[in-house]
Amino acid sequence: MEFNIADAVKTVYRYGSDEKKNKSELHIAYGIDKNFQFGAGISLTSVIINNRDVDLVFHLFTDNEDPVFFSALEQLAEKEAIAVNIYLIDKSFFTLLPNTLAWSVAIYYRFIAFEYLAQSLTQVLYLDADVMCKGSLQALSEMTLSEGIYAAVVRDVAETREGAGERLGEAQLKDDYFNSGVMFVSLAAWRDNDIFKRLLELLLTSNLKLHFFDQDVLNLLFVRHTLFLSEDYNCIYGIKKELKFRDANKYKTIIKDSTILIHYIGVTKPWNSWANYPSAQFFKDAYLQSPWSTQALIGPRTPKQYKKKSRHERLQGRYGASIVSYLGYLWAKLKQKS
Repeated sequence: MEFNIADAVKTVYRYGSDEKKNKSELHIAYGIDKNFQFGAGISLTSVIINNRDVDLVFHLFTDNEDPVFFSALEQLAEKEAIAVNIYLIDKSFFTLLPNTLAWSVAIYYRFIAFEYLAQSLTQVLYLDADVMCKGSLQALSEMTLSEGIYAAVVRDVAETREGAGERLGEAQLKDDYFNSGVMFVSLAAWRDNDIFKRLLELLLTSNLKLHFFDQDVLNLLFVRHTLFLSEDYNCIYGIKKELKFRDANKYKTIIKDSTILIHYIGVTKPWNSWANYPSAQFFKDAYLQSPWSTQALIGPRTPKQYKKKSRHERLQGRYGASIVSYLGYLWAKLKQKS
């Protein structure tokens, strides 16, 4: 399949200043659709407020041209004297790739980010929109990946790694399967090893059991070419744990003082209106300091979200709201079938 990167990026918007003030510079990329723009804005803000000693350059690849969102980013860029670049992309190419209701084609936008930025940069930090920063990224800004290393990453949780080696036909991944929500990528290696083309071939021709499409193929091509960082750089936390813990402070056994990047996986995100827990405070801190501080938190859209909202409200002692949310779940499920 032929693909021209020039056809994928339709328009580029550049805000703020890329004038260097510090010795350290860090380029950070996101790949998002409209459902994750709000989260990405807060993620970006969380990086800024914890890294004022680093020259930050942000690159957001999105398929949704939202003037309000773009204006907020412009405001943030000017206020903080940072550079924010928005790349409006044509997603039609990606509809040919495997996707589901849970995993939209937006999971592949990181590939576009790497392929496009490899034309001008040698390294970039990629973050999912549900990753919040609570510490310094200066060590990454000063890191140079050695030859033969495609990316610095963090191993995924044990339950996800388990079986990955057998499922993907690569024994090494039993131990080394990584989470793609945080990746410090060598764009030189990406370019020199024709990674983008090889990823597409795997996705379109492989008979392997791909559960996490983008993450699985990245693992297959990056195996034995990764540098592993500590969990502090990708602390994986699902807010659904609150339903199990039933202890508002138990999160501290996972999100520690040394944690730098928190990855809020799962159906419930910290920007959801029912994620009212101390474990989401790192999102809230950035939210209140962002241009989006007057925007309401996001309510449920899917049946799964309505159901999760109902369960969390019941835990929080909001029984009436829980019943209303469960009725919302039944309505959303019926609407989805129709």
